[in-house]
Parts: sequence; C-alpha cells; structure tokens
Amino acid sequence: MINMTMKTTAKALFISSALAITTMASAALPTQWELDDSHTRVGFSVSHMGFSTTMGHFSDVEGVVNYDMKAPNQTSMEFTIATDSIDTNWDARDKHLKTDEFFNVEKYPTMTFKSTQVKFVNPQQAKVTGDFTLLGQTKPLTLDVTLNKIDNSPLTKEPVAGFRATGTIDRAAYGMTAYASGITTNVPIQIDGELVEKK
Repeated sequence: MINMTMKTTAKALFISSALAITTMASAALPTQWELDDSHTRVGFSVSHMGFSTTMGHFSDVEGVVNYDMKAPNQTSMEFTIATDSIDTNWDARDKHLKTDEFFNVEKYPTMTFKSTQVKFVNPQQAKVTGDFTLLGQTKPLTLDVTLNKIDNSPLTKEPVAGFRATGTIDRAAYGMTAYASGITTNVPIQIDGELVEKK
C-alpha cells in the first residue's frame, strides 16, 4: 500500500512538473541559450585499481544550445571543454593527466561535443546523440539529458534552464590507453548546468 502511494505521488509530481514546463512554452522564452559557467560542472569518475573511486571535473567549459519548447526535437547543442582545466583535487595527478599519456593538453587543448540528433522521450527527458572529439578523434556519444526546470530566476528575473546530462566515454577508443589495467577505461560523466539567454 505504501509503495503504491509513493508511486502515485511520484507520478503526480512528474505530471505537474511536466505541465509546468509545457505551460512555459507560451511565455517569451529565448531559443538561443548559453552555459552559465558559474553554475555548470563537467564531472567524471574512474576506479583506481578497485581500491577507490577518483573523481574530477573540468572547470572551463563553454556551450551553446538552440532550444525551442514548441519544437524540442529540433534542439541542437555544442560544448567545448578546455582539457587544461582538469581538476582531481591533487596537483601532481592533474599534472600527469595533462601529459601525452592522457589528455596531451599541449597538442589537444580542447575536447568538443556537437549534437546530431535530439529525441525527447517526454517533456523533461531526452536522448542526445552527437559527435564527441577527444585527442583528435571523433566518435558518436549518446547522453541522457534531464531538463530539471525552466523558470525566471528570482535573482536576475531572467529565464534559466537547468539540466543534467549523463553518459559513458570509453577513453581507450580515443587512444587513451595508459594504465588500463588499473584505471577503468569506461568513464562515467555527469554534466550539471544552467543555461541563460545567449547575449
């Protein structure tokens, strides 16, 4: 009985949230958005020899999204991440990750993602497929994107769209095979961010 009540409540919350987002479509919202880097984090995690999980993020990321709530499947997005901005909370490790054994930041200062297809499965969730380029190699990558909320910020009074995107990158497929016996090659990623009107 409790499980049924919880499921019913969760469904009601989802429906009300979806209706709220759909209602926003009639408002004067921008169709061109850009990342608010002060509220955006590109994170990743790897297993270290099975002993622990090492987490990190990239602090320098730029992105542009074309999103019209009345035509959501026509959404497109592009992101550029500065590889030199990697941060795993330990300077010596970050310095090593910037060498040619890993990100080779001198030769490849950025990695990029450019969408090729966006398919919304409901008003809040979408499968985004695109071309991900790392170490000069480009391969398809699919992200699961959740649209958290679209509303006017109580601080700026301007529209803000909040989202989360998750996926997995096989670093070995891009030639980053160093220490594959101890450090996982399948790397989960999570992007949490906010979009504001492109100026």
